[in-house]
Amino acid sequence: MEVIKMELMKADVTVIGGGIAGICAAIAAARQGLQVSLINDRPVLGGNASSEVRVHINGSAYLGNSPSYYAREGGLVEELKLKIFHYNPLYNKKLMFSLSDTVLLDMVYDEPNISLFLNTCVHETGVENGRIKWVEGLQLASERKFRFESPTYIDCSGDGIVGYQAGAHFRWGREAKHEYQEELAPEVADHYTMGDTILFQARDVDYPVSYKRPGFAYDITKLEFFDSIRKGLNHRSFPRKINGLGGLWWLEYGGHMDIIKNNEDIALELRKLVYGIWDYIKNSGEFDDVDNLILDYVCPIPGKRESRRFIGEHMLSQNDLTAKPHFEDAVSVGGWYMDLHANKGIYDEGPATAWNFVPGLYNIPFRSLFSRNIPNLMFAGRNISATHVAFGSTRVMATCGCMGQAVGTAAALCVKYDTDPAAIVKAHMGELQAQLLRDGQTIVGFQEPLDPYFADGLTIRASSQRSYEQLHPTEEISLERALCLVLPIQTSLVESVQIKIKNRSEHSETLQVKLFGGERKESYIPTSELKGYNLVISAGHDDWITLDLSCKKPEDDKIYIVLESTAGLTVHSNEEKMTGAVSFLYRPEEPSRLKKLNKSICFKNLIPSQNMYNPTNVVNGFSRPYGLPNGWISERTEGQEWLEFGFASPKNLDEIHLIFNSDLNLEHFDDPIEPLIQDYDVTLTLEDGTKSEIKVRGNYLSLNKHQVNAQGVTQIRFDFCATYGSPYYEVFAVKLFAPKNAN
Repeated sequence: MEVIKMELMKADVTVIGGGIAGICAAIAAARQGLQVSLINDRPVLGGNASSEVRVHINGSAYLGNSPSYYAREGGLVEELKLKIFHYNPLYNKKLMFSLSDTVLLDMVYDEPNISLFLNTCVHETGVENGRIKWVEGLQLASERKFRFESPTYIDCSGDGIVGYQAGAHFRWGREAKHEYQEELAPEVADHYTMGDTILFQARDVDYPVSYKRPGFAYDITKLEFFDSIRKGLNHRSFPRKINGLGGLWWLEYGGHMDIIKNNEDIALELRKLVYGIWDYIKNSGEFDDVDNLILDYVCPIPGKRESRRFIGEHMLSQNDLTAKPHFEDAVSVGGWYMDLHANKGIYDEGPATAWNFVPGLYNIPFRSLFSRNIPNLMFAGRNISATHVAFGSTRVMATCGCMGQAVGTAAALCVKYDTDPAAIVKAHMGELQAQLLRDGQTIVGFQEPLDPYFADGLTIRASSQRSYEQLHPTEEISLERALCLVLPIQTSLVESVQIKIKNRSEHSETLQVKLFGGERKESYIPTSELKGYNLVISAGHDDWITLDLSCKKPEDDKIYIVLESTAGLTVHSNEEKMTGAVSFLYRPEEPSRLKKLNKSICFKNLIPSQNMYNPTNVVNGFSRPYGLPNGWISERTEGQEWLEFGFASPKNLDEIHLIFNSDLNLEHFDDPIEPLIQDYDVTLTLEDGTKSEIKVRGNYLSLNKHQVNAQGVTQIRFDFCATYGSPYYEVFAVKLFAPKNAN
């Protein structure tokens, strides 16, 4: 009888888990030159985002409703999402998921430094002197057995299988309120977690198809929760349109059990529920237009939300998300609400979940991403060092991917300095953060200054610049509900601005105006009232009016102009977006929570005038709006526009990075991103007069890197030829990198 022989696989870092966190960790490490072993126990990559489980890659943008507005993550997660949409434009409709799987595989296969091991289950971890020495995995279908050895291990397995086997300290369940002073925590600690869900796909096949409930499935009408879901109570409701339904997130179970050991029992219970729910949809007679629908797909495995959470040097808690203390070791961001699901899932008598407010983007410290007692173990994903309450926000996959990029990049420094993650915090955090920023990672408030080598004697010119005004009204918005116009301000004082108001009534109306300021540059949250006054608008008025502002620039560099509800008045607007200047619905009952309007209130003659979209903004160190818009925008055009960098003395140039506007206020997108620059040219002029040109056509990424390896550069010209529909060209940042030996 032939015995399966152990195969030894050595690498610089071993990543366990091929979900979004593991993919980003592996790619980040590989791009830093490390040899990476990536182990995944499933046949496809993506974890909960794969075609097997079919959960959307949500993150800090909170479905486009984040108080930070420009909140979608940058870096590898942004690259991954844009690539998925490029190759699978039906991703948001939960169709062609196999193409989305292919994108993830393609990104991994495109990295020669990654060795991918699919269908490989880690079953044993070796520890010597408190350190992980090896992990062993079995690839059953191939009848192969592997031992993976590396100096550093990154556990992105979700359940934390390697950390658990190695003896890493972890938490399970909910912490007591007093332990971290969390208002949302229970009075007494318990072992409850969030449950699992099995998603399904409904599809119209254009002819009637009957459905017979399997014998093992429930008759949903006889279960205790039926009346509640039939009435749509407690956040458990059926959509009006069933065709295209991609599952019911609230069809959840298992949080009151051991979510790992009872995995199969939980999966069976969820299947009984799914097939019973479909029987109710198809055969109860209570749903319209379901005769031609089929149950096209039922996920073969549950999507798991929570199990083990490791303990690092810092346990992220509710107050870290809401008070946002400064972390010197910040490496990534989150922003999803603290989304805390009912313990017993669909059998719970209370609401299916509670969406607890998070005031926009917050930073995640590196100390929450490595073990406090296993020195060579890092982790990313739903198993990081966070309380149950904070985990309600950090668990979403885009946030997990950003953490993956952070630990993958940190692994390169561990190898470079022959050290462990804890030592990176003490001695090399600046280097880690600089590399993350260079690679597009979002870290709130962190600036990436231009190298003085390039800044000395640099001049920046542009073909044009958008004026800071929103003219050309195309529609009116009724003031039956209060509105808020938010204007970023550069100058220390602001005096006045004009908006266009119409009085539809036959008598004069009194417009109440309130001005607010905010405290945090990353968010659009009015926190302090600056002044208020009334303006009388005469009957039939339809013209521009002047609003007295007369205030100092608030801490967040934005002024919030609230127009209180006045039924007889309308405000002129259009549908053109202006980066930074945003219009919202204002709710007096929740003044700190503005609601996206998707229209722009027209304004002009802001005094003093603001040089808001100056081309020099592209080297100010920010790659997205932060207080100010932080970018160059051309004037409205149907032709080409350009940016030009001139150097007082010749420069040696290794690499150029361009960051374009990709509508960071959106979580997902069904159409091409209009402001994204599609076609452009880069021309380098050398000191001998020769030119070198790079032509890019069909770009669909926000971060574009160009390796140029040029010496004696005197000028760089960027010619922008086409967007995906916007009449403006927008560039957030231009980054220049010199060879390491440049003076």
